[in-house]
Amino acid sequence: MPSVTNASGPIGAEVRGVDLSGEVDDALFARLRDLLHARGVVVVRGQHLTEADQVAFAGRFGSLQKILFSEHLVPGYPELFLISNVVEGGRNVGNTDAGRFWHTDGAYLPAPHRISMLYAVEVPHRDGRPLGDTVFTGMAAAYDALPRATKARIAGLKAIHSLVHRYETKTGSPEDLVARTRKYPPAAHPLVVRHPDTGRQCLYVSEGYTTGIEGMGEAQARELIDALCAHAVRPEFHYRHRWEVGDLLIWDNRQTLHKATFDYLPAERRLMRRATVSGEAFA
Repeated sequence: MPSVTNASGPIGAEVRGVDLSGEVDDALFARLRDLLHARGVVVVRGQHLTEADQVAFAGRFGSLQKILFSEHLVPGYPELFLISNVVEGGRNVGNTDAGRFWHTDGAYLPAPHRISMLYAVEVPHRDGRPLGDTVFTGMAAAYDALPRATKARIAGLKAIHSLVHRYETKTGSPEDLVARTRKYPPAAHPLVVRHPDTGRQCLYVSEGYTTGIEGMGEAQARELIDALCAHAVRPEFHYRHRWEVGDLLIWDNRQTLHKATFDYLPAERRLMRRATVSGEAFA
């Protein structure tokens, strides 16, 4: 039987004693799925997954999304996206700056990504300590902790999320990358979404993608977005994941934000494979 340990905060759980390579039986899959809905982020430790294993397991959650960075897809497995600082043949094998800002994957899409899962192939270490932690924050707990007046103020509002904002405005990316992002027009989603599997209300806003609020002036919208973002990432809502090789980290984008820590040097190799499950438009 798997061993499950919940993190001390409102999100995060660790699972040991299971093998996700090959065929995963329905009972184990249902238990992991339910744990993910309950805890938002789940790490399954000690895995040895081929690319085919990862694609097969991720596909149990739904249709897999192909990411726009085609140069960083795994050859033969377009469902898998590499996140890495490794350079081979003079080029980066993976995306090097994923997670620089607090965000939820795919918020710029009409139907945002539902679930993401990242498999650790190489983890950088220094003096025996793993580097490159990923930090998550629980958006249901963040919503619950809002003052009643703020909940009333944001009820029914929709926020605008933009991929161009992420790559052009916030990071000043190269023009060819910015041009690719322009094919994704901004998308509007409720500031408060109801999770379809748990029924809990969750804030849906982030510094990485949220640019405005429908029907609200720019200055007023910016003030509200900044205040909600600052509230959402308070430490009491966090789960900080310390990586081990063989971790399969799974998170629910509908109820979490995440952010990477870049505390490692270019020579300290980090290599991760990500699969992303497509989602549905929010009601």
